[in-house]
Amino acid sequence: MKIEITNMDHLGRGIGKINNKIVFVPKSITGDVLEIEIVKNYKNYDIGRIKKIIIPSMDRVNSKCIYYDKCGGCNLSNHSYDKQLLFKENKVKNIFKKYLNLEIEPKVIDSDKQFEYRNKITFRNDKVLGLVSEFDDIIAINKCLLVSDKVNELYNLIKKEDITKVKKIMIRECDNGLILDIDGEINTDNLLDKCIAIYMNNKLVSKKEDGYINIGKFKYIVSNKSFFQINTGNISKLYDEIINYGNFKKDDLVIDLYCGVGSISLYIAKYVKQVLGIEIVKEAIDDARKNAKINKIDNVKFLCGDVSKLIDDNINGDVLIVDPPRIGLGKHTVNVINEKKIKKIIYVSCDAMTLVRDINLLTNYEVSKVSVVDMFPQTHHCESIVLLSLKK
Repeated sequence: MKIEITNMDHLGRGIGKINNKIVFVPKSITGDVLEIEIVKNYKNYDIGRIKKIIIPSMDRVNSKCIYYDKCGGCNLSNHSYDKQLLFKENKVKNIFKKYLNLEIEPKVIDSDKQFEYRNKITFRNDKVLGLVSEFDDIIAINKCLLVSDKVNELYNLIKKEDITKVKKIMIRECDNGLILDIDGEINTDNLLDKCIAIYMNNKLVSKKEDGYINIGKFKYIVSNKSFFQINTGNISKLYDEIINYGNFKKDDLVIDLYCGVGSISLYIAKYVKQVLGIEIVKEAIDDARKNAKINKIDNVKFLCGDVSKLIDDNINGDVLIVDPPRIGLGKHTVNVINEKKIKKIIYVSCDAMTLVRDINLLTNYEVSKVSVVDMFPQTHHCESIVLLSLKK
């Protein structure tokens, strides 16, 4: 089937039409003329796979990754980096226009590194241990360009073991070494020297020391289950923008919801009177409390529990920072935020769709500023920061 790609969606897929039916084609670019096959049929649209590029788009570049056409980890590597940033800027602008009817001109903050920036990667096993494709197959690789040589070396070492009982593995790169988290069973004897800690089925197998990541002047302990921003080199840019948005005062009381290991809480602590961080993952809160001690910060308090259950009694302050998971805020959390009428909200989001959904529900607030921070080069993902001000 022949198709001309006329646009791209927010997931980085090309859009065209065959017999007046919309077809989404992963790894295609506006301007491509392609021969495709339909791999999934739905009522209102189809999903296509590229069989041949008949006429390449003028914007198309060759990906540096030899697995790009098959692997689902990256979907913008056939764009120049400038075009990737433009895509992400326009993506956020279009989503705000479509769902909020707002014309915005976001500030765009690039990534210093376009490759080898990820501090965490997950490989899945289905006869081969590899990465997931756009079509949910497992792709065997030898090297992922988004992680360091150290991570790739450990991954290739694991492949030499008997992996028949392994479901997936996660490798996290800290400044002082690698953490390996295994779902399943494997002989780890040959892996011990390559890791500072190994977990198997949520149980600690070996540990030499805590893993830590330095961001600016701060040192953060990060365990296997703790959330931490993926792009280590760009975290300071993200957090500096939060400080810029906060315009904090020395007497401010700040609430940091979904605080993880306390990275934002501790980063902003010197600018305010007190920060309260709330996080449901116990391991993350344990890390956060250690991080406060390590960095000698005593004006930050951390609570472990479900945000939606703790928010009613713990949301009195001057500035609210929220950095929720991809699913966004829950309805109860939104309702409490509306009721409390905190003067300023800084919303950090990795999913612009759930971000605008929540902004629509935060009816007592209006958008004052938007920034787009590229924490995920080569992919359609981006981090957005929105300053929400209480309506007068």
